[in-house]
Amino acid sequence: MRNDDVALIQRTLAGDENAFASLVRKYQQQVHAFARRKIGDFQIAEDITQETFLQVYQKLETLDDPTLFSQWLYTIANHLCIAWFRQNRLQTEPLEEVCILGIEREPYSRYVASEHAKIAAEAQRDLVEKLLAKLKESDRKVITLHYFEEMTSSEIGEFLGVSENTIKSRIRRARQQLKKYESIVGEVLGITIGTEDRYTKHLNGGIRMKLTFEKDNLLSSLQALQRVASKQDAPLLSNVLIQAEDSTIECMATDAEIGIRMKVDGTVKEAGSILVSAEKLVDIVKTWPAEQPIDLATTKDDHVEITCGDSVRKIVGFPDKAFPQLPVVDTAAFAIDGEVLRSVLHKTTFAAATDDVRYFLNGLYFKLLEDRTEVVASDAIQLALTHCEPFRLSEDKDGFIVPLKAVKEIERTFANAPEIRISRIENQILFADEHTTLTTQLMDAEYPEYDSIIPKSFEGHVVVPKASIMDITRDIFARANPENALVCLEINPQQIQISAKTSETDDEIQETLAAESGTGSIRIGLNAQMLIETLSHIETESVSLAFTSAIEPLVVKPIGEEGHICVLCAMKMDS
Repeated sequence: MRNDDVALIQRTLAGDENAFASLVRKYQQQVHAFARRKIGDFQIAEDITQETFLQVYQKLETLDDPTLFSQWLYTIANHLCIAWFRQNRLQTEPLEEVCILGIEREPYSRYVASEHAKIAAEAQRDLVEKLLAKLKESDRKVITLHYFEEMTSSEIGEFLGVSENTIKSRIRRARQQLKKYESIVGEVLGITIGTEDRYTKHLNGGIRMKLTFEKDNLLSSLQALQRVASKQDAPLLSNVLIQAEDSTIECMATDAEIGIRMKVDGTVKEAGSILVSAEKLVDIVKTWPAEQPIDLATTKDDHVEITCGDSVRKIVGFPDKAFPQLPVVDTAAFAIDGEVLRSVLHKTTFAAATDDVRYFLNGLYFKLLEDRTEVVASDAIQLALTHCEPFRLSEDKDGFIVPLKAVKEIERTFANAPEIRISRIENQILFADEHTTLTTQLMDAEYPEYDSIIPKSFEGHVVVPKASIMDITRDIFARANPENALVCLEINPQQIQISAKTSETDDEIQETLAAESGTGSIRIGLNAQMLIETLSHIETESVSLAFTSAIEPLVVKPIGEEGHICVLCAMKMDS
């Protein structure tokens, strides 16, 4: 991991902003967790985290030894926390001045009985904070990261730049010092000091939400949501929102562009809501047996306890107030057959650009016409066009562009939906079935006039079996020069001869395919990969290749299916 840091630092210093973004993604959550525990305020910790990485960016060239990056990063964050304390004049009282005898003599049950009393709870928490403050700074760091942020000894060692054995030693030493006050620390902060690997079964502050799931139902939903939960920007968006009301449980995730709201089968014992790390929750749930139910409960201090049989895990959650609100589809929304929508996406998505600077090409265009909706994708070298029934949306617009990332998520999310409802709300488009709603921002751009790209007349055409021409092209391309994606098609009414240059001797390899029918002759060059991909997205047994000249686009059409057209630009060939 340190070698990875060194490489990222070198690329950052060379001007690669993506490399620095990778460093931020790698350490952002850890720095935020550290600052939050030091300061005790989520928002202030976010500010300190941002300031930490700002200083890292500004001072990175002063770091003499890049292998010590994590220690240096932690030092900057720590100094900013200290500066915040000084600025706000917060002082730590020595342990000798803390009155702990009363607590030791007082029966612990009285604290449990009065845990709902706010003043008593705050007094307990203040006491424990003072107990932790008495630990050596190095021990307090590891206790904080280990128990509150659930980092392993190995992860803490990497973060602080010391050996794993040293971290384990510090944890043991700190636990021994806190052992005397184990019941108070465990009750107030929800951790068990007596052992490294067990979590307390007594929830602090009272239960706010309690749910029960079957493993498969919960895990499949979380894995779908985890694909969307972002790790690139705000830490908040790496979480999934779990919301229970009446008998309905919904889980939500968003990356600020795509949002998913998903109903999950389960039992609501106590209603409520919580934000929790999607990655941590998936990692916990996927290791547990399928035959035992999973209980999930939250506390008033936003901790989350997950239980399966004798296994108990506890992680930190967050209140849901800052989480973006995701819209819902109107019950009167336009409905389309799920198989129809999946078909038009399959026939077109492959032709969309993936990283074109003309960002409007990195999406799928839906053109709304009176008698149909045309769906088109193009990367300016190839184009795919099909149509389906007209979308009847509430907003009267000519059309809209759905980002490619969202299109792929729609295909996965609604892979088996019998019917999909579609609704537009200003600059958002919503897709929903009975259980899931997917929301995506639309691309703010005008799609180019694609009709002008499609030839209106042809000099000839040839009809061939789709599987045969695809298999031959794939075989020739596999044996051809990998640095040259060109294949040559020599077409006449009786056959197609497909050829390419080899990588070893620059000789030509060729295969001949008999035509079912045809008119006219031509010799044309095409990108082999694009031809193969185009053919793989055609759903009929035979295809027509229509042509005008060797320098104009080739048009591929399914035989027996109207409205599906694929256009491939011709490539220049050596004479």
